[in-house]
Amino acid sequence: MNAKLNISRIARNYGTLFAYIIMLLVFSILAPSAFPTLSNVISILRQIAMLATISLGLTFVLITKRSDLSIGYSTSFLGIVVAALLVRAGMNIWLAALITVLLGALIGLINGVVIAYLGVPDFIASLGVGYVVAGINQAYTKGHPISNLPADFEIFGAQRLGGVIPNAVIIMLIVLVVSSIILNQTKLGRYIYGVGDNEEASLMSGVNTRSTIVWAYVFCGIACGVTAVMLTSRLGSAHPQAAEDYLLDAIAAVWLGGTAFKDGEPNLAGTLLGALIIGTMANGLTILNVSYYYQDIATGLIILAAVIITSVQKSHKN
Repeated sequence: MNAKLNISRIARNYGTLFAYIIMLLVFSILAPSAFPTLSNVISILRQIAMLATISLGLTFVLITKRSDLSIGYSTSFLGIVVAALLVRAGMNIWLAALITVLLGALIGLINGVVIAYLGVPDFIASLGVGYVVAGINQAYTKGHPISNLPADFEIFGAQRLGGVIPNAVIIMLIVLVVSSIILNQTKLGRYIYGVGDNEEASLMSGVNTRSTIVWAYVFCGIACGVTAVMLTSRLGSAHPQAAEDYLLDAIAAVWLGGTAFKDGEPNLAGTLLGALIIGTMANGLTILNVSYYYQDIATGLIILAAVIITSVQKSHKN
């Protein structure tokens, strides 16, 4: 009986990981000369670096059982900000990057305050903030990209350490480590998980739940800022709508992560795995010359599967 329970628990908690391994095996068999190579592994990691970074920030918010629909709009806007600071203000690349990340934190702060202190539903508040920054973005750029970025700005997204490991991957790993320390080694991290598990109990225990929610949104905003810097650096220009597609992919990555390692709860390791699944799926289908229309179908099916699996896990947990 205990053996059956253990097997069931392993299947629930590690089924997503096993599914990813099967995906790797299938693509390796179908494209043996192109998929299972070191260069392609590095390519996948480079492709998911931005998605994983923004998804890690979103994980903080989803842990509290809330959402942030502004992340795509905010990241696009922040990309325009860093490009404008570099090209039109002639600012140092490091100072421009720092200001961009701080502005991302400010957007997260606004989201958090409106939601936690003014009581506006997270769906409406974050969508409203997203529309505001998107409007500012379009008003400033008139829909035109900003190009001619300084060559040294490539350090954040286009260059490689030792000519091998993309700097964007290194930044992603730094964000992962810092996020892990915050969530697993600090009092604030325990409070964030506590709010997600039982907000009322956390409040009765003396936790400032409103402040905790605000901090979750601030971390998400910081991740948007970091992603904007990386994405703009990699593209070599800033486009007003460059990151808007990240919203659905980030939600999918975190939901997939909720099916891995924990019983239907968002977690950082799972989020990284979710981003890997999405990135590997796109990479493998591209190598097999599958149309991107079908890639969208595959992503949609992944989201549906994640929601269904998470619902099943939570029902077993309860």
